[in-house]
Order: sequence, then structure tokens, then C-alpha cells
Amino acid sequence: MLKKALIVIITAVVFRSFLEYIFGRGSEQAKKNKENKIYQNIDLQDTGEKLYLAILGHVYDVTSGGKHYKKGGSYDFFVGRDASRAYVTGDFKNDLNDFVEDLSENQIRDIFNWKSFYDKTYPHLGVLEGKFYTAEGQKTEHLLNLEKINQNQIKNEKQNSDFQKRFPICNSEWTQEKGITKLWCTTESGGVKRSWAGYPRLVYNPIAKQESCACVNENDLSHPNVKPYPNCEPKSEICRP
Repeated sequence: MLKKALIVIITAVVFRSFLEYIFGRGSEQAKKNKENKIYQNIDLQDTGEKLYLAILGHVYDVTSGGKHYKKGGSYDFFVGRDASRAYVTGDFKNDLNDFVEDLSENQIRDIFNWKSFYDKTYPHLGVLEGKFYTAEGQKTEHLLNLEKINQNQIKNEKQNSDFQKRFPICNSEWTQEKGITKLWCTTESGGVKRSWAGYPRLVYNPIAKQESCACVNENDLSHPNVKPYPNCEPKSEICRP
């Protein structure tokens, strides 16, 4: 009896696992298909009472934001199209299109930031066949290149943030007649709270590719990107350029 009971239990467990595998896999595939539903431009316009828009080829249902996107709303011109370009140029008359080839890397990054906003705010319905996605829902080379630019910008932002934490921006005083008249450091200058104030120095930021005044910790005074201001003593806490 015990042996037969064990056989029944094992059979039931195996059968249930089999069903979960088959139907679970089907559910995952169905979910994937839903997420990758392919839209065409006409689909964004012929939606009845629904309000759809696209950015970087991703389609969103913005119906819940109707007060902004319905006809007469402040952003109604985004509805029914992929207007990726206009999000960063601000030209809502001539740039309501997906032409982004001539945009700067910073502008490309800004478009992805806008996409992140829609990801967090509105339902993602699928992708739009065209410049960014093929008819099969695959990313185009154009989109892949844009994603590389975005990832590089994210990396640069992280490096720049780390650099500015190491070399916080100085406090400055200036007048319209003379320009900058005084540079100095505090333990909170540059928006970076720390235990040291540092010394005002001219520091070259290789990520931003520019020189500016930064507060330098005593341990970094010999850093190759750091140089003293003319007419400022090596250990002076205040410089008057």
C-alpha cells in the first residue's frame, strides 16, 4: 500500500511539473509577445478613445494623462506619432519626427531619459515598425548605435560624478565689473559634504574636457590635472585671480 501511495504521489508531482513547464512557458511566451507587439504608424492614430505615442520606437498608452495629451492639451502634438526629436529640440512645429541622426550625444541621452519617464508613468504596449524596430520587432542597427551612445553617456556621467566628488567645485565671488574676484573652499562647497575643505586650484576635468576651480584635498595637490592659480600661495585657502 505504501509503495503504491508513493508511486501515485510521485506521478502527480511529475505531471504537475510537466503542466507547469508547458503552460508556464506558454504564459511567458505570451507575455513576451504582448510586450513585443508590433505597431505601425497608422495604429497610433486609429485608436478610438485611446491615446498612443511612441518614443525611440517604443509605444505607450498615455490615455491616463488625457488632460495633457488629448486634443487641446499641452502635449497633444506628441500623440499618434514617434516625435523623439522634438523632446530635446523643443521645436514642436518642425521636429515632430524620429530624425535624430544629427543630435549630440547629450541630446541622445536626454531622449533616453524621456523614455525612462514613460516607462515609469505609462503602460508600454510594444514597438513601432520603422526606424528603430523591424517588422519582426528586432532592434535596428540605428537603435543599437543609439543605445551604445546612451550607455557611454551613462558611463561618462558616473565618471564625471566621481571626479566632482573628488574635486568639488569652489565657492566664487564675482562682480559685473571685474568678473571673479574671490575663490575659496568650505566643507560643503560644490554641493559635496566632506570632512575637509581643501584648497582652491585650477583643475582639468578629462570627462567634461574643461578647466575650472575645484577644491583639492591636500593628498591630491600633486595630481597631474591640478595646478595652482597665478599669484596664489600654495597653501592659501583663498585665491583672488
